[in-house]
Amino acid sequence: MVHRPADSRLLTNLLQQEKDYSKQLTQLLEASNASLSSFTAYASASPPPASNVILSVAGSLAAADEALRRYAVGVDEWRETMRILKDMEDDVGNIMRDREILVTRLIKASKSSQKSNSGSNFRDSLLLGNGHGHGNRFPSSSSLSLSIAQHESRPLSSSFSSSTKLAAAQSELQACEAHLAAKERELEVKRAVAVRDGLGARARAMIDCG
Repeated sequence: MVHRPADSRLLTNLLQQEKDYSKQLTQLLEASNASLSSFTAYASASPPPASNVILSVAGSLAAADEALRRYAVGVDEWRETMRILKDMEDDVGNIMRDREILVTRLIKASKSSQKSNSGSNFRDSLLLGNGHGHGNRFPSSSSLSLSIAQHESRPLSSSFSSSTKLAAAQSELQACEAHLAAKERELEVKRAVAVRDGLGARARAMIDCG
């Protein structure tokens, strides 16, 4: 699976703009409510039939404000959905950074294992190849011990340790890859649902505004 680097800057910008938009809607509703209260008070001091007309218009304005309030709620719900989406994108980004660390660790473990294998090959060559051309199949025990002592700077267990580290690094990276793939699938589903349901509810609230 191809992993795309997570970049939430555009989503962060959208959330900031939607926050400002929601704030403006709230201020508009507060101003509209104050204006409507003054309008209604004026109607109560007016003689009929003017007062009846003013109160009827005030009722229509109140209904429009209520529709706008529902739209503002839809905007806030959309913002919350996108905030959750951003948190998921951040999680994927963190996992991808962990993956890069594990890849680097695996490369180092692989190189270390190669060095250990080179040491093992050297010992094998001493056992099987030394003495070739001298009439002896095997070197003397004294010369073999001296050659190994001169060429080995690490204990014999280093090869096993390097192999263990390599296997552990491979296992960690595989687990991270599986976790990353699952989170990316979850993110794609959440993004589709957010666009479909969040914008759908917001559009329906806008229609109610007339």
